[in-house]
Amino acid sequence: MEKRTSPRLWTALGFAFIAVASIAQTQPLATRGKEFWLGFMQNAYGAQALKLNIAAINATSGTVSMPGTGWSTPFSVGSNGLTTVTVPNTAEHTGSESVSNKAVVIQALDSVTVAAESYQSFTSDAAQVLPINSLGISYRAEGYRGLPGFAEFYKSELLIVATQDGTQVIITPSVNTSGGHSAGTPFTVSLNAGQTYQVQGALASLDITGTSVVATAQSGPCRPFAVFSGSMCANVPVGCQACDHIFEQMVPTDRWGTNFHTILFNGVTSSTYRVVADQAGTQVMVNGALVATLNAGQSFQANGTTAPVCITTSAPVSAAQLMEGFNCAGNGDPSMIELVPDERRSTSAIFSTMPSPQVNSHAVSVVMPTANIAQLTLDGVNVSGALFQPYAGCAGWSTAKIPVTAGQHRLAA
Repeated sequence: MEKRTSPRLWTALGFAFIAVASIAQTQPLATRGKEFWLGFMQNAYGAQALKLNIAAINATSGTVSMPGTGWSTPFSVGSNGLTTVTVPNTAEHTGSESVSNKAVVIQALDSVTVAAESYQSFTSDAAQVLPINSLGISYRAEGYRGLPGFAEFYKSELLIVATQDGTQVIITPSVNTSGGHSAGTPFTVSLNAGQTYQVQGALASLDITGTSVVATAQSGPCRPFAVFSGSMCANVPVGCQACDHIFEQMVPTDRWGTNFHTILFNGVTSSTYRVVADQAGTQVMVNGALVATLNAGQSFQANGTTAPVCITTSAPVSAAQLMEGFNCAGNGDPSMIELVPDERRSTSAIFSTMPSPQVNSHAVSVVMPTANIAQLTLDGVNVSGALFQPYAGCAGWSTAKIPVTAGQHRLAA
């Protein structure tokens, strides 16, 4: 299982990312902060460990807690350091459509970044966690169907985490749900701070992608909430072994973008990407060619892509890239990353690979304007331009997959 670091940076297994400078022509999306709210969706076999990797530029300390259960633990992290906090396995959600008290909260005295990992020796994934000031009140899910016929209980899923009392959301599922709600029929859920609500598809063959979660007018803009989405265990694409948990935090629809680049994954030969629309009539262009016109909640997916592509859309979208199963991609298991739009690219980042005894190869993927390649440094040393390849479908952009050692690194351009 491999995972990404930053808006334009990706590294094997996991990340602890700090953006210290950025270029943003769209709504800003901070990755650093002092307060984070999250939850853990159901892992296929049950997580063996739930972990938070907390990184900081300045030495700081804080607390990780579950307000609904009374559990808490302190943490400290050194300057340019990384610390790992293990959360009780009782934080993992099971089942569908019931209110739980399983929110996890990170509070720090100084700004940190957070990555969450649902670890199982056979099926793991990780997600970058957004601080509270980057949360919103309107989302669409990015899930993936489960394994019909093999394990009917492996289902597509999403999780809502409330940060404020009086939070009220309208959920419009894209498919029938395990709790009996029909596709396309909105229903309302009320939550208080620290409460969570998981929704799973009724069948393993259903994909919850495109499901809408928005605040009611009563809840309003002052009660932001977090949404996570993915799958208990999925083949990507269908029929490509092996099955793996997919886990990612969703970006609010008002922070979506219109220009994206897919990346090179380490050690695999192909990958899948998908685009989800929030507005009717959204046109999707790949390498300059129109490939789909989507209505709200619809998606376009391409499997088995062997080269990075450029994606341009007529309205803001969510774009995700997925690792495929080893018998299609030659290596690895499924994993999902939320691609960050070009409009919000970074110019400097500190990142760290996520510790794991099962990963012995690490790499970071970079997307950047071709004209700036000579300025890119890794840990103060210029990165070889020979590692970059231009995008065939859009002039002026290039990408590289850069090997790194385990541990912390800094990229700057």
